Amino acid sequence: MNRKNLFLLLLALFIFRVIYGLCSEFWFPDELQIYLIGLKSYTTGTWPTYGPDVVYTNTQIPGALQGLLVSAGFYIAKLPEMPTLILNILSFASLSLLAYYITRRIKGIPAWMVWVLCMTTPWAMYYPTRVVNPSYTMALAIPFFICLLEVLPMSKDKFIPPGLAFFVMGLTTTMIMQLHLSWVLLLPYAGVALLFSYRLAGIKSTAVRVMVYLAGLIVGALTLIPTWLHPDPEAGRVGANVVFNWENIKNIVTILTRYWSFASFEVPYVVGNSEEKWQLMKEQMWVVPFLFFLLIVGFAQVGLFILSYFIKTDNEEWKKMRWLNLFTFLLVFASFFFSIKGPSSHTFCMLLPLPMIYSFYCYEWLVSKKVFVMKLLRIIIISGIFFHIGLGIFNFQHRSLYKDRAKVVEALDKMDYKVLGERRSDKLGYGY
Repeated sequence: MNRKNLFLLLLALFIFRVIYGLCSEFWFPDELQIYLIGLKSYTTGTWPTYGPDVVYTNTQIPGALQGLLVSAGFYIAKLPEMPTLILNILSFASLSLLAYYITRRIKGIPAWMVWVLCMTTPWAMYYPTRVVNPSYTMALAIPFFICLLEVLPMSKDKFIPPGLAFFVMGLTTTMIMQLHLSWVLLLPYAGVALLFSYRLAGIKSTAVRVMVYLAGLIVGALTLIPTWLHPDPEAGRVGANVVFNWENIKNIVTILTRYWSFASFEVPYVVGNSEEKWQLMKEQMWVVPFLFFLLIVGFAQVGLFILSYFIKTDNEEWKKMRWLNLFTFLLVFASFFFSIKGPSSHTFCMLLPLPMIYSFYCYEWLVSKKVFVMKLLRIIIISGIFFHIGLGIFNFQHRSLYKDRAKVVEALDKMDYKVLGERRSDKLGYGY
């Protein structure tokens, strides 16, 4: 693509995503509470020592990053939409990095198609456009995994220096640590990366990279320092969420399909429960054909991604991506033996970059075998855009900020976050 067409495409995609994000869920407790963390920090002028709530144990994740990310927009303009706009700038930049990286690695798919699919698949639209903590983890996880691929022996061509890659991996790890408990999944990747570094570059180079990685960890943890200096023993008991949960062994197939769904058109999750699905189809009947078509496409994509493990290929990068995704699936499966809850997709959606990159190797192979696949992908993309337009209209009417925007405006005008709602920590009497 020439620069002008690419710029116009990216501008259209960014506007589309911002509008969709503003039309997304705002009043559900998870979204509202994350918004309130930033709103409380801004209206009270206090440092947000603790972040997202872990409702299963009445605890909070230590660190100020979540509150700072939400409140930052209000210092630019006292508008309710500002946190959503800031998030969309962050996530759009991150997804752009992912799309650009894929176009550099995979040549059998048109660049415009890579950009659009990376920006408009349901999981890339659902969380990274709305203000809730998994949205931020996904945005930060993309540079982590791209840097991981750059330090692993996936390809001879490298785009990022090892030192910078390890620094970014460390930086994003301790930033995600303040947003979601799934950050622990990133540590094994760093260990594997350092192991390969030792084997390929030797002890001296690896020692330097360890120091750079630790420097990244420290920089990312700077917003944790006030919490360490003034800890709340009740709020910070996040270790209580680590319990042995043998029952999750039965969820192996569920985890496998949900993992691959991150790169597919998984429309059931983004629509909601059965009642909400029927309501959507009743109020936006023109969306129904797109919904059912994408439902079939989503199942077919997951099947393709799984079956592609057994396809013979001479593409060494694809083979290595298979092993990395298999390692990731097994890591996620094992992690749920120590989780207080079952394998909800949002708890490990930050892993989206790996199945997303892998999916384009599958598409490239498919296109090389069947010419009509390119036309089918175009139809899928168009159907996805219309589906999200219909869902956006529905969400705007029933779930969005604009159901009662005046309440948020009043909270900002009076500099009183309680006008919008009460923080869970206010009721508990500890935390933030």
